[in-house]
Amino acid sequence: MSLFKNLRMIGMLLALGAGTLAAGHASAQSVTDIIKRGKVRVGVLIGAPPYGSVDSQGNAIGYDADVTALIGKYLGLPVEIVQLTPPARIPALEAGKVDFLVATLAPTPERAKAVMFTIPYSAFQTGIYAKKGTPIKDWADLKGRKVGVNRGSSVEREFTNREKELNLTILRFEDDATTMQALFSGQVEAIAGPDAQANAAIKARGETDTELKFVFGMQPNSMTVRKDAYELKQWLNNMIYYIKQNGELNAISEKWVGGPLPQLPTF
Repeated sequence: MSLFKNLRMIGMLLALGAGTLAAGHASAQSVTDIIKRGKVRVGVLIGAPPYGSVDSQGNAIGYDADVTALIGKYLGLPVEIVQLTPPARIPALEAGKVDFLVATLAPTPERAKAVMFTIPYSAFQTGIYAKKGTPIKDWADLKGRKVGVNRGSSVEREFTNREKELNLTILRFEDDATTMQALFSGQVEAIAGPDAQANAAIKARGETDTELKFVFGMQPNSMTVRKDAYELKQWLNNMIYYIKQNGELNAISEKWVGGPLPQLPTF
């Protein structure tokens, strides 16, 4: 009797394990899954013009929204855009609130532990911005200053890595637009951020007293999928290659950034 019970228990455990594997396989995100659902859900960054912002009706607009529209076009599906701030991007993806991200996200090794990245679809320079009268030419000139940065962005670590060495006071904000506003209002003495977003904010405000002090890097940005979405990642890679070759991605760059698509790295 005891042997029979043990065998039955082993059978139940094996069945449970098989069910778990099957459920894990079923949850894997694919292009076929998305097409069967009848729409694609995409997480898009807002608060970072020209890559992402909202219009007077509350709709997402910008570089990322236009790229997302192309994805819907080539999938042949309507698009549901989920508006996200930088800290919410990867959590929303991991929670299954979106199928993938088109959200100006840099493909870093740390992030790649949790998600997978496509080849880049955009890129911008990153720099330090401050008032014209502020004597800043390099990192050493930031010593002891109060600085601002977009929380959860890839440029945040540039300040974090130098925080102790330069005795920085770092204020973190929820998006690039708020970070730039902190500089305009004098809440901080300098900010680190992308050139396209900074230039857009300066232009929109008609600001004449803020300038780029120095450039410290270039940030490529990738679409982002969950760890199990290999087939979806490959389809997105194929689409990025296609719209680079046919000029559609360059047209989006010209429209929103005001210049041609830069040379994008691949991996």
